[in-house]
Amino acid sequence: MEGLPDSAWIFAGSVIAALIVLFSGWLQQKISRASTVSGYRQKWIQDIRKAFSEYMDELEKLSDLASANSESGHSFGARSTVLEDTRPVRRARNYLRLYTNPGEQGHLDLLKEAKSLESYLTDTARKDLKLNEYERRRDELTKAFQDILKEEWDRVKMGELWWRIRRCWRRITSHSRRRSQARAA
Repeated sequence: MEGLPDSAWIFAGSVIAALIVLFSGWLQQKISRASTVSGYRQKWIQDIRKAFSEYMDELEKLSDLASANSESGHSFGARSTVLEDTRPVRRARNYLRLYTNPGEQGHLDLLKEAKSLESYLTDTARKDLKLNEYERRRDELTKAFQDILKEEWDRVKMGELWWRIRRCWRRITSHSRRRSQARAA
């Protein structure tokens, strides 16, 4: 290496320094983007929690109306004012829908169960309406929502890339576990 002129060493040092600066800038951009996305995701978690809370409040009001139905042989939905009476809960569900991701099955299942629970309250005759059944389904809905929030919080804590790797790994291991259980059966 003694035969290389000083200008070659200067050039090589300049190239290495430029690569280090380039890498540093790229890394800083990634960190900045991740921080911004994380902040927005935290805000989304707070907003969807508030929307779900408002939905559950309206669902409780609908439950009260359905259980106070004066005609025990008829469903609450048979009343002439059912559209007006159910409008607040539908509005809250539609607002909640705007916060969910139609590409994620857990979000779709949550909305489907919410609609099903509303239908149970409006389409079941008062004499057949069981408060403990409503409460069980309401608690399941709340648990599904909490699971979604937990998954999103994990995404915030771990960062998008590590969260995706973990989610992929969970799918692989749960799939292989189900296959081994199916073979054993």
